[in-house]
Amino acid sequence: MSVEVDNTQGRDASFRHYSVGSAKEIGWDGVVRILIVAGYGGHTGYALALAHELKNAGADLDIVVPITYKWVAARFNKLGRILYLTLPRKPGEPLYRTVTRWPKSFLEATHLIRGKYDAVIATGSNFSIPPALLQKLFKKPIYTLEAIDRITSPSRAVKILYKLKATTFLHWEEQKKSYPNGVLVGPIFEPRIYEVKDEGYILVTTGTWGLPQLYTALSKIGVDNTVIQSGDIDPKKVRKLNSKWTVFRYTRDIHRWIARATIVITHFPGSTAATARLAYGKPVVMVYSTRHKHLAPPIDGRILARKLNAIFLESITPENLAQALDKAKQMPTPNYSNGSKRAVAYILRKAASHK
Repeated sequence: MSVEVDNTQGRDASFRHYSVGSAKEIGWDGVVRILIVAGYGGHTGYALALAHELKNAGADLDIVVPITYKWVAARFNKLGRILYLTLPRKPGEPLYRTVTRWPKSFLEATHLIRGKYDAVIATGSNFSIPPALLQKLFKKPIYTLEAIDRITSPSRAVKILYKLKATTFLHWEEQKKSYPNGVLVGPIFEPRIYEVKDEGYILVTTGTWGLPQLYTALSKIGVDNTVIQSGDIDPKKVRKLNSKWTVFRYTRDIHRWIARATIVITHFPGSTAATARLAYGKPVVMVYSTRHKHLAPPIDGRILARKLNAIFLESITPENLAQALDKAKQMPTPNYSNGSKRAVAYILRKAASHK
């Protein structure tokens, strides 16, 4: 169990090269048109963070999300025009099942791009590849970013984009090892949208696949006031462990639940830990999901826990979960400013220089 406090937390000095100024200071007149490829899961969070900053700066935004992911589209209301594209490959899906969707996605991207965007921001995952490749053919800028929890090794999609000469934003100094030419902007996370309260419940988020072993451990330590996002696991099965729990598969507004929680337990890898800890200052316990082991190794969880002043559990028992909940509440809140401001300043300065 990782309980160390990262002594570098809150020190933004290495991230301050790009500061956000007014449009006049940047030399930008507000005519830049940008496509954000939002994807799903944690990629949605990065897209939201950047979309909020770009919208505030007056950028003209189109936001593309996977077809059928309407709950993702709903999170971008009022931030820009919503467009849809076929998702080439779903999480964990065998490659042979994707052979028809890849060409379909590329064809749709051809009609979507047409050289009309000053920049494309590809937030990672295979969903980003077709629009980014088409943008590359038109010799226009591509931006991407590594996941906040992918620290010691590169993710496949972002590495492809990096090789396509996409400007790659990084959250942490350690990521420079995988991306020597990357731009370090600091942690990018979803902005706070609700007032922080404490309504006494534990919030548990477990992504798409859920974490049955976590639900079992919680039931054995007798925690009643609990809200669980169970993903593809039937909420009725989860409630059999404790009828007092509030359980749902997904929500369009996870921020509302985070803002009012006492503490957040979430799966690793995933972006909810950063949102809860950095946007809302909530104590966080991260539980390693072996089904996600292809996305990030346990060492990345330990490093991220130190940076966030959170607890990381590689395996889970009722005993170590109870201990983790107590220790997480005692840890100081880190103080990082949002790297999305620096990333947007970089994008706008580049747009101004190419006018």
